[in-house]
Amino acid sequence: MFNILCIITQLKDENGQLVGVDATGLIVANSGNDLPVIDLTSVSPELAYMSSDADLVVLEGMGRAIETNLYARFKCDSIKIGMVKHPEVAQFLGGRLYDCVFKFNEV
Repeated sequence: MFNILCIITQLKDENGQLVGVDATGLIVANSGNDLPVIDLTSVSPELAYMSSDADLVVLEGMGRAIETNLYARFKCDSIKIGMVKHPEVAQFLGGRLYDCVFKFNEV
């Protein structure tokens, strides 16, 4: 955590703004549930509306990105990011416990 804070601090200009980062087109939406997994057939109306013309979908977390949606396909590019925290999942994926998974699907 300390290293990330140091890096972010170095990326800021004298006004505290991140240099080279444009987040004006970035929108974060609530999935509609508070579980560690997400059923993409039952998301919040807000998420469904906002994702209808998205350029990129990012799923983050072991449950949301790996256990339930690693092979999900979208109409736009997607990134799934998570850490493997269950031995059964590691074995299924041919990896090790606490491996990190980063999967990019380009449309």
